[in-house]
Amino acid sequence: MATFAVPVGIIGMRTGAKRIFAVGAFLQSSCIIAPFCSSFGALLLTRVLFAVGSAMTTPIAASIYSEWFDTRELPLVNGVTMAFVTLGNALAFVATIPIATALSWQLALTLYGIIALASALAWLLWGRERQKVTVDDPLGNEEPPINIKSVFRHRATVVFALSLVGPFTLSTAMGFWLPTYYHEVFGMPLATASSITAILTVTGAIACLIGGILPMRLGLRKPFLLIPGLLMGLVALGCLMFNNPAIILVSVALFGIFSSIQTASIFTIPMELPGVTPRTGAVVLTLALSVGNVGGFMGPLIVGYLADLTGSYMPGLIICCALSLSLFVGGVLLPETGPRAKKVTGKRILQGKLP
Repeated sequence: MATFAVPVGIIGMRTGAKRIFAVGAFLQSSCIIAPFCSSFGALLLTRVLFAVGSAMTTPIAASIYSEWFDTRELPLVNGVTMAFVTLGNALAFVATIPIATALSWQLALTLYGIIALASALAWLLWGRERQKVTVDDPLGNEEPPINIKSVFRHRATVVFALSLVGPFTLSTAMGFWLPTYYHEVFGMPLATASSITAILTVTGAIACLIGGILPMRLGLRKPFLLIPGLLMGLVALGCLMFNNPAIILVSVALFGIFSSIQTASIFTIPMELPGVTPRTGAVVLTLALSVGNVGGFMGPLIVGYLADLTGSYMPGLIICCALSLSLFVGGVLLPETGPRAKKVTGKRILQGKLP
């Protein structure tokens, strides 16, 4: 996803959101051919195609939402969407083993591929994109071509992309290593450790919804970068430092909240940056997710590498906790893009307080 997000995002913005979203949705159903894969390489190819499809659909979906919904509604729409993504992941974790046991792991993958294929066909038949008239373009004129270099060099784009590195790094490191940490360091049965970390999924889905409702009500985005950015690493340390069931449960639940409550704002802010259209916003989001996914890829490797060197998981996990502060720094440096900030700015201009 990190490798293909930027190039496919650029292609998508030049060929039309509906078409590129459809291509991505069909690629996500590639595991439907799992029973016919006779080698590991062929099976790996289906995984790569799924990743390319995900790199297409995720930022393009945010662009499509920004065309259909106004800035007040966007956080809620993004929050609901990501809550369903989280719940889908949780459902897969629960259902896959029973399905694979009853049928086979190949047929389990095929079943998920059929569901993805049905979704792709539904989008192809009924999906719509709409060019929303914006304040920057009140006459509804056709968007000018996107200057990709200027978008990537823009200060807000760079700051936003770098702010995602830390939280993505910590989230994947915790999700990957926490069950093993509890099993090896705290002596928990592996099944118990896995069950506890499943709390992350449940609280994460709830936090996605809350993170969509509150920004919509408040008309602000920055608090949902600043607060999680400041507390995410601290709560993660609470998950790691205390071998106490009550503290572990509370800390894991809080980590699920602070690692997800910012999700709706992350998908909304690029569409609201000054002078940004839905297509340009999708390019900004594509770059940010690509950079963030690099961090997500590196997180588990950092922890594992340092564990091999030192014999302890803590050095790598502490580094990942510290890196999560990048979200707080990004929240400080980025402008407030919510409707309330725009309303205040408009009043100040009318009162002659701004040039």
